[in-house]
Amino acid sequence: MQIMGDALDLAELQKTLYKVTSLIAGYKLEDSDLFLLLTHFSQKTESAWLAGTPGRNSVYGKAEVNYYSFETSPMEVLVLSSVLRELSPFLMINELDEVNIYLLEHLAKRARSNMDQKEAGMIKERIRQSMESSGIKRFIQDFRCYSNHTQEQSEEMSLKTMTGYLIPLIAGLFVRI
Repeated sequence: MQIMGDALDLAELQKTLYKVTSLIAGYKLEDSDLFLLLTHFSQKTESAWLAGTPGRNSVYGKAEVNYYSFETSPMEVLVLSSVLRELSPFLMINELDEVNIYLLEHLAKRARSNMDQKEAGMIKERIRQSMESSGIKRFIQDFRCYSNHTQEQSEEMSLKTMTGYLIPLIAGLFVRI
């Protein structure tokens, strides 16, 4: 999946992600998988508009607009959009942040047309239920998206992998088993 925007679009998306990573850092959980997932996505966003070459140019009126893009997986967009939505009440977000969250949710919805709808819906719902039942700090601590604690994102952040991490354990908590 390719995400594209001009430098300002991608910089604003990065600011939205920074708000969430700052929240996680406030809990001193920078070694959590969620923090690493957000920073990994943020780095891809940043490298697209800082180091990348424009993928497409368009002329609006008299101004030329350069578009930059980066590759990501549909699963990553699904998980990020769900997490951002669940954590947004704990952040001081503005209209641009809200637009970024809506755009990621829209991309996740479009990507889900290529995935198993039932399992993708389960992942989104389990993230929501996990956040509601465990609270913000426990949710961040228990969230897992990396295999074997290697801190390298698995090549296939697959539906089966994600549902395996979000299996109900005790009294409504959803943690990695």
